[in-house]
Amino acid sequence: MALPKGWALRVGLRGGDRVAVEELDDGSLLVKPQVEAENEVERLSETIIEFGDTLERDVLGRYLMGYDIIRVASRSRLTLEQRERVKRAISSLIGVEVIEEKSNEVVLQCLLSPLAVPIKTLFKRADVIAQQMHNDSIKALLDRDVELAQSVVRRDEDLNRIYFLIVRQLRTIIRNPRLADKAGVKLYECLDYRLAAKSIESIGDEAVAIASNTVKLLTEKLSIEDKVYELSSLVDGMHSNAFKAFMKSDYNLATQVIRLSGKAHSLADELNVRILKLPPKAAFHMNSIVTSLKIIGDISVDIADLVVRP
Repeated sequence: MALPKGWALRVGLRGGDRVAVEELDDGSLLVKPQVEAENEVERLSETIIEFGDTLERDVLGRYLMGYDIIRVASRSRLTLEQRERVKRAISSLIGVEVIEEKSNEVVLQCLLSPLAVPIKTLFKRADVIAQQMHNDSIKALLDRDVELAQSVVRRDEDLNRIYFLIVRQLRTIIRNPRLADKAGVKLYECLDYRLAAKSIESIGDEAVAIASNTVKLLTEKLSIEDKVYELSSLVDGMHSNAFKAFMKSDYNLATQVIRLSGKAHSLADELNVRILKLPPKAAFHMNSIVTSLKIIGDISVDIADLVVRP
């Protein structure tokens, strides 16, 4: 096979040198110098951001884009408070540590290799956390357990950390298609995994909303716990089956989840009618809880919709 002369010269190939050829998902071939193919993962990508009002967002953005080294620079000397702010900015990012500090610069590095943790393992862990957060938020409501409700809120940070790592890994795979096989996902599946990951993270957010409203209902007398539990159990089952359907590409199971959407909405509407009879404060917070449960059901349908017929 003849290679373009200009390309061969640019990458330093000579007669007799070996190249790596890989077939991509779309059937095209990817040709790389053998040395580049062997060392690609080991190269560290760097980026520089300027310390400012958008520091946290900039650091997160670079992390999600897959940069290994992030240099946070300032035109003047960084104060102790500013350095602490940099460290807080990476507290929700798995694998990122401060490796060097200068008078006007803090150097951050992600010490995890691109696929240190299998992406499907991360997905399963994220889903377990989100489902436990949902179940515990409802248990806290039924048992009037403020400590359990507060623990749900705290666990949201753990879920976010895993979500950010999943996004980072997916973007790394898209930039380096040859990593797809090692990750156990197809390149064209990355978008679906990205959407599913966001859905799982959103379920965690709704569980936090339920827990937060629960804390404000501790002194209120309610008479609708049975229906709340029924709706919660229904959408929890939808969530569980939607995730299983997504991971196993089970079209029939996904269809079952979608068909339950109408029942979930009917239960929510029935609850809202009963909520109108509660005192104003209790009605307000209970309506928010029912809305969150309905949203969890809708999110489960969104996950199920990602499963298409083979």
